[in-house]
Amino acid sequence: MLRPALILAVALVVAGPPAAGAAQWTARSPGGEVVATVAKRGGKLTLAARRDGRMVVRAALGRATGELRHARRDRRTEAFTTPAGKRREHRLDATRLRLAFPRRSLELLVAGDGVAFRARGEHRDAVRWRAARASRTWLQTLRSNYENPYRSVRMRAARRGEYAYPALLRTPAGDYALLTESGLPWHAAAGHLVRGARGDLRVALPSGEKATRGTSWRLAVLGPAATVVGSDLPLALGRPSRIRDASWIVPGRAAWSWWADSSSPRRLADQQRHVDAAAAAGWEYVLVDEGWDAAWAPDLVRYAAQRGVRILLWADWHDLATGHERTRFLDRLARWGVAGVKLDFLQSDRAPRMAFMAAAARAAARRELVVAYHGVTVPRGFQRTWPNALTFEGVYGAEHAKPGRPIDPAHDVDLVFTRNAIGSMDYTPAALSARGQASTMAHRLAQAIAFESGLQHYADRPESYAAHPAALALLEAAPAAWDDTRLLAGAPGTYATVARRAGEAWFVGGLSATPARAETLALRFLAPGRAYTATVITDDGAGGLAASTRTVRAEDALTVPVAADGGFTVQFAPAG
Repeated sequence: MLRPALILAVALVVAGPPAAGAAQWTARSPGGEVVATVAKRGGKLTLAARRDGRMVVRAALGRATGELRHARRDRRTEAFTTPAGKRREHRLDATRLRLAFPRRSLELLVAGDGVAFRARGEHRDAVRWRAARASRTWLQTLRSNYENPYRSVRMRAARRGEYAYPALLRTPAGDYALLTESGLPWHAAAGHLVRGARGDLRVALPSGEKATRGTSWRLAVLGPAATVVGSDLPLALGRPSRIRDASWIVPGRAAWSWWADSSSPRRLADQQRHVDAAAAAGWEYVLVDEGWDAAWAPDLVRYAAQRGVRILLWADWHDLATGHERTRFLDRLARWGVAGVKLDFLQSDRAPRMAFMAAAARAAARRELVVAYHGVTVPRGFQRTWPNALTFEGVYGAEHAKPGRPIDPAHDVDLVFTRNAIGSMDYTPAALSARGQASTMAHRLAQAIAFESGLQHYADRPESYAAHPAALALLEAAPAAWDDTRLLAGAPGTYATVARRAGEAWFVGGLSATPARAETLALRFLAPGRAYTATVITDDGAGGLAASTRTVRAEDALTVPVAADGGFTVQFAPAG
């Protein structure tokens, strides 16, 4: 992994405010798209963020007593890589404004895709986000495992209560703001939002938690929907990687038996069958969930290794709660040759749980083990700091469809613009055989492309995939790590068409929550002057899938039929 490259321009010292009155300081993104203004009036700090001249969000930042000691502007530029995510290579380029008062300092970053700020000193957590009351919101009621669907209401109609990160706003002018946090200080609790009587969204900590001297980065990704989906800002504001050499970290696809049969992890033969299926598909892993037996786990690891597959094992985090327990458990896994661990039931934003997650990632990295976190909060730049943390659940995903409970197709669409926009998301996609669903089979297949996860756990049984050869071929071809991610079209609650590149190949996943329609894709994202074989998978109108192929180029357009609450995938393979 590359070490972050940090370039700071020569600081400009800005004169302090007049002794008697209000003052303000403005910073523009390097490209000029976003302008942020910090104002001090009567001892209170406020932030106003505009994009292309339009007001998008405001924030009350609390009090700053005394006169300004200094204000400095410079430029912060960083480059870093990760094994997985929206892309492997990342860049942060932002104007930085630092304001220092006697008992408080504020640091502000203004990038082309948003604004972020953090504070040190007194009144650190008196932060309130504000937007026009007519703005549309997508909010998730806070739950310890972050497994609630998003609901869309006008800002003025949102109920009072606690809401999870991230929260999405769309102004009457059509600009989006995705609110979240990143880069938690060591031993700090994770925050959330509270809709109070004032009609704003207040940043809060879990009940009983005390603020640390420095805050996390509070940030808003600003821009059109494509900027929200493609932004690296939430990841880039995580602390730099603590893993010096990340070459051993391998993102991948995993066969996973628990969704189809929750008793199957208890049976060695069932897990061997999934190893055989993963080997045939070229998938990197098999995840053995709750119920595995230490009496046969080493035999399964050896069986899988002979077939080029590695094993991930489930664990309840309580069994690793102390340093001694972590050492004993992870040493045993490493001795067996296991590739990683799925840690479950974390379910807290409190500081001790955040500290455990970092300690577990550190302990796993020392043994070259990857980690998947389940029953857990959402990533807050964590995957930059600990790139062996390849995925987080923190989502209302396919697990909830297991008993035949329908998942609203609009919820799947919303996840592209909300939860998955801030980090890898273990939805466990492609449950083709799920019963009682409003979404179609092509919609559920398209989740494998539209949703990003460094460990992509495919939920269905091998027989279900074998019964749909076109779907299996797509899942064999699509990787779990990408070189680029773009939103081609869509909006929350309606549809999302996401393109991802792996090397020279492109994959497109389309999720829809609309009546039947046709969607036309402009193919300008393809390399110019090159022919591609496009394999299109859609719903066949009878509950199954239909596949077709054609040759296309960047100057072409591709029209795809989309069923009601349906979806589609397209694989673009360079020809020749």
